[in-house]
Amino acid sequence: MFKFTMKKLWMLTALIGLLSIVMMGCSSESSNTSDDGKKDGATKISVSALNNYPPLMFKKEGKLVGFEHDVLEAIAREENLEIEYKEMKFDGFIPGLQSNQVDVASSLLIREERKKVVDFADVFLKSGLVLVVAKDSPIHSLEDLKGKTIVATQGSTTLEKAKELAAKYGGEAKPLKETDALYTDVENGNSDALVLNSPTVDYRLKVDGDNVKFRIVGEHLTVDEHAFAVKKGNKKLVEKINSGLKTIKENGEFDKIHAEWFGK
Repeated sequence: MFKFTMKKLWMLTALIGLLSIVMMGCSSESSNTSDDGKKDGATKISVSALNNYPPLMFKKEGKLVGFEHDVLEAIAREENLEIEYKEMKFDGFIPGLQSNQVDVASSLLIREERKKVVDFADVFLKSGLVLVVAKDSPIHSLEDLKGKTIVATQGSTTLEKAKELAAKYGGEAKPLKETDALYTDVENGNSDALVLNSPTVDYRLKVDGDNVKFRIVGEHLTVDEHAFAVKKGNKKLVEKINSGLKTIKENGEFDKIHAEWFGK
């Protein structure tokens, strides 16, 4: 009788252990999604980011925000990516890709010379470069740039355009590393005009409202396309970005983000 009871007790213990293992497995399966919607095993990627490039990417209350930021986060949710943002100077973006410091570069315009050294994902925004001056500036046309100093962001296409305008109209192109510094330089009279992307300028004028200190001269200087860039040959990551971008455009998330930052 005693042996029989012990045998039954042993079997019962084994059964309880087996059930515990099964329950643990079920629990694991039900908790493989985190609070932010990312599943366990998300692919980690690093993104170079400007912290002063509104409304595309900038810092507000200590956190990176902006149109590009929100688009990247929406793509990440769709493709199960986990993003680490690395704040860098713009002229370090492409070298950062080439040296594997980052996996993705934001805030880049597609250029033929850049295509030779990085791979671009699909276009997510179209814009153009504009010439900006102080509200009371005597500059009202490109011809008025004769002998004037045009400031732009070092290492960017804005500086290329500033140099082109300076050469054409007999002025001087001046590089600065910080986007905010461009406005300050013009406001303080150290430079006469600046060149920037239209979304950034439009956002600045909108935020300034009645206290606006700047104005755009003439029409867009260029027609530009924005796209995220990766190291040359990283086709897998390009495919993930394109897949996520396509999804958020189809499900309406992209339009919501665009409306939030641009109002249309």
